[in-house]
Amino acid sequence: MGFKRGRQKVESSVYQQFEKALIDKLNLLIDKKVDPDQPGGLLHAYQLTNKFTSFRDMRRQNGFLFYIPAWNTSKIDPVTGFVDLLHPRYESVEKSRAFFCKFKSIHYNDDKGWYEFSLDYNDFTTKAEGSRTHWTLSTHGTRVETFRNPEANNMWDSREVNLTEEYNALFTSRDINTKGNLKEEIARQDDKAFFEKLMHLMNLTLQMRNSVSGTDEDYLISPVADENGQFYDSRTCGKKLPENADANGAYNIARKGLWVARQIQAAPVDSKTEWIISNKEWLDFVQTRPYLDD
Repeated sequence: MGFKRGRQKVESSVYQQFEKALIDKLNLLIDKKVDPDQPGGLLHAYQLTNKFTSFRDMRRQNGFLFYIPAWNTSKIDPVTGFVDLLHPRYESVEKSRAFFCKFKSIHYNDDKGWYEFSLDYNDFTTKAEGSRTHWTLSTHGTRVETFRNPEANNMWDSREVNLTEEYNALFTSRDINTKGNLKEEIARQDDKAFFEKLMHLMNLTLQMRNSVSGTDEDYLISPVADENGQFYDSRTCGKKLPENADANGAYNIARKGLWVARQIQAAPVDSKTEWIISNKEWLDFVQTRPYLDD
């Protein structure tokens, strides 16, 4: 509902119009290629939805149509199921120092040429309970940074950022030895400007969707590698995975629908089935990928 409501003024309720048209179509569905006396034929049409009354009357289901919660369907790694549950922001030197000290380790990987932040979500939040909690964030790749440009009348502007180079510049400016234990080095700092910049870079590291307004550039890149050491990048992933941010949202909404289908298939005949997918069930579903065996 929030998805449609947020677009009503701009797109003239196009999503609601499509929704109603789909409901009306599925309310009397005829397959013209089938014999009229066969199921789906002219004399035995399918009724896959209830008659439309109002959008208010619809909640989680209308016949064969299921309404899927949109939580973490666009900004999620479609391969590993990683989502940003940290959402870091600078508040103070003390809180920033405590935040980075919660990481299991922070170090520079000489072989890969990037920084790695190993973490257990349980040390930061309870939102990951019941799903995978151990992750390693890497400064692999680039991100699009959006900022107000004072040289352009303080209008919004964007630039591509090489994460590793930005971390290198920050640590070098404070004479931090990147070959050592960076957790200890970071804990020794007491400079507001340092932690503001470090927290900003962490936000960029976790930023999966990267868009440049006014252009077609809109890509997703994951900060975590899969079991083969590969990072999902929508620009190079190929057609088997979402090739842009919007496609990723559609892909994962379909996977939430797949979860619903699995619940129905596994339920005993004539039993009542719960079709509401919780956030924890969703994360567990995409991170363990049990559907790949089918």
